[in-house]
Amino acid sequence: MEMKEKDQAVAAATDEQPVLKGTFAAVLLLGGFLAVTWFAVFLLFLSRQ
Repeated sequence: MEMKEKDQAVAAATDEQPVLKGTFAAVLLLGGFLAVTWFAVFLLFLSRQ
């Protein structure tokens, strides 16, 4: 009996977690944009010296 209650509690806990795939993709895109921008400004800095 206790095992069924534990399984139900675990199933309920996993159902309540939000799906974060969109958040992960947005963070990757933002990080990529920041990296590209940083390198573009760095190359501009090097070309002006």
